[in-house]
Amino acid sequence: MREVPVPDSARKREKIKRAFQRKSKTYSAFFFIFLAISVAAFLGAIISVIVFEFNGDLSASLAIILLSSFLGGGMVCGGAAYLFSRLLSAADLMRLDFSERCDSEKSFYVGEGTLATFGNGELLLHGDRGGAKDIRIPYAEIRLFSVCTRRAPKEKGEWSVVFELPARYLAKSGRAEKDEKLLVQTDAKERLYRVIEEEGLTLLGEEHTAQKNRRYALKTKFYVPVPSKRRRALIMMILGFAVAVGGIPAAIWWNVTAGSFLAAIGLFLGLRSLSNFLAAKSVFAVYEEGIYWREESGERIFLKWEEVTAILRTQAGDTPVLKVECPYGAYHLPDIAGVYEYLQQNYPETCG
Repeated sequence: MREVPVPDSARKREKIKRAFQRKSKTYSAFFFIFLAISVAAFLGAIISVIVFEFNGDLSASLAIILLSSFLGGGMVCGGAAYLFSRLLSAADLMRLDFSERCDSEKSFYVGEGTLATFGNGELLLHGDRGGAKDIRIPYAEIRLFSVCTRRAPKEKGEWSVVFELPARYLAKSGRAEKDEKLLVQTDAKERLYRVIEEEGLTLLGEEHTAQKNRRYALKTKFYVPVPSKRRRALIMMILGFAVAVGGIPAAIWWNVTAGSFLAAIGLFLGLRSLSNFLAAKSVFAVYEEGIYWREESGERIFLKWEEVTAILRTQAGDTPVLKVECPYGAYHLPDIAGVYEYLQQNYPETCG
């Protein structure tokens, strides 16, 4: 990430921040515009195919021209939408980094509007615009972890640094258990690693190294269907395909364009609902390198065996869960039938 020089003048700093905000808004607007055009173009391609299928009076050359135009336009606009999404992410990262360095070269965001500043043997937590009470925590009472968050069973992931802080410093009136800890997270960046080294702090956890995007070796999977979502998806799938089938006679005996539009919408809805029906399940998978959990809502996490210290069967209220303990915290995953028994048999040192 390119670092923008921080000027001495406060007025110039605010000017640069406003420029970043305008750039982000522009990228965001172009992203939604090109995304909408791309979706409309692909829908137009589907409608074109249906119209020319039921209207033999139209020439084949016109069909090819229209279909090529819609598909080409959809692909170009889809690529443009992806490009602007990447530009938006890059601009936001540069804006946040610039705001951090406007405060201090040793400052980093650890939440919305909250900065953590290293120096003088302590970590200072404070608001980026003042007003909030400053919190000072001695280095001796904090721990830092290098964490790679993986959303898929492969080597690459998103790096961050997690701060383990005593809860009594952040709790109102200091009301917290003596040993209770809180975790806050900030983006990993070279400047942060330099500051941690300069301050003589130890960074625990996984070492941040260059990663090849290799996939991991699957051993077994456990599935949990979600009946309520499957029923809803099944109803929408039947409705969608019924509309698609009904659009065909409407195109033949009533109006080609209107019937084709109905068929295209129904087909899209039916295929989308079919995809939702198949995806309406949670997955717990065991790999040679670790464990993978995917919620039916889309939330995913992969944990390498190196960062898992123990897996325990416990309760969250009345619900049985698997508590996956890591040095920086714990994850609570549903206790799916057969999972813990499999882990006990194959990984007794972790599930003892």
